[in-house]
Amino acid sequence: MGCGGAEILLGAIARNLVKKGHEVHILCLSPHHTTWSHYPERDALLNEVSISVIGGSVQFRLLRQPKIYNAAYRNYVEKLKPDIIHSHLYLSELLSRSYILTTSKYFSHGHDNMPQLKAFGLSTFKSKKLLANAWERFWLLKQYNLCNNNFIAISKNVQAYLAKELPAFSHKISYLPNAIDTNMFTTDRKYEKVQGAFHMVSIANLVAKKNHSLLIEVMQVLLEKGYDVTMEVLGMGPLMEELVAKTKSKGLENHLFFRGSVGNIPQKLWNAHLYVHSAWYEPFGLVLLEAMASGLPLVALDGIGNRELMKENQNGFMIPTKASAEEFASKIAYFIDNPDELERMGKFAREFSMEYDIDHYTDRLLDIYQNK
Repeated sequence: MGCGGAEILLGAIARNLVKKGHEVHILCLSPHHTTWSHYPERDALLNEVSISVIGGSVQFRLLRQPKIYNAAYRNYVEKLKPDIIHSHLYLSELLSRSYILTTSKYFSHGHDNMPQLKAFGLSTFKSKKLLANAWERFWLLKQYNLCNNNFIAISKNVQAYLAKELPAFSHKISYLPNAIDTNMFTTDRKYEKVQGAFHMVSIANLVAKKNHSLLIEVMQVLLEKGYDVTMEVLGMGPLMEELVAKTKSKGLENHLFFRGSVGNIPQKLWNAHLYVHSAWYEPFGLVLLEAMASGLPLVALDGIGNRELMKENQNGFMIPTKASAEEFASKIAYFIDNPDELERMGKFAREFSMEYDIDHYTDRLLDIYQNK
């Protein structure tokens, strides 16, 4: 467990299911991530939900049966005999399907377009990695058939991907967009005239697809145009050193701050005037919902999966993926120059986010569990 979007969603689902009278166990395949200490309401989660680190793996060898290390998992589920086995993220997908309980219903959570599920084609021969993925997929499809597997897609894009790559299971795919505990993020925001710097926040792991270099360029454009702006980027990742160095090389270190993994995300959002998101691919965008629930409008690139969250000129602006820093900066400048629009879109964003509250989500999830 850590502070990634999938883990935070999992914890919220688990706690809400317990609140509705269900017993929930979370099994982790590896030790908790260093960001676990910043998990929102971690103590409450631990008090309400059983969380165990059990280890285990499925190791593949091309054209040979995989080596399966699932003794701890097998013993756990044999003793528990759960009604539902619901996997999140790919490695748990493999382990949880390595031993099938005929008395359980199986659900795979499609947090993104898992490349390992891509159907075999001519391009498969282009690399050893693609061939390895194809062999894993062959094995996993057999296990899916054995357990009569169901799928949950977090966005229309993920739903379409699963239906395309797993056509035999298209009738087993349920669309259920992600959700948040909106109560954690709502606040009585005062949309007053900004005094001092116009402050923005962005939350994402520091990896290539999140495209943080664009935000550095955007900040440079805004400052060159004379806008008094600051931005905090929250998140850890392998690109931290590179991004900090680039920020310093452009003389932006007093305006753009890479904070790493931090606690109390709601407070960070409440202290901001605008949320910005530069990812060129986003399977859904939980952080967008969190920002909206706090009353912030958005400026985001078109990350495909986040399209259903963006209502153009209502809760913010979505920009084409290959947009320039100048185009991105112009949308931010619009909010600085038009404070009434900041309030109008911020209020709409907050109302819109209520449709994605975790309480409604778990009701729909329980209905899927019962009817599949």
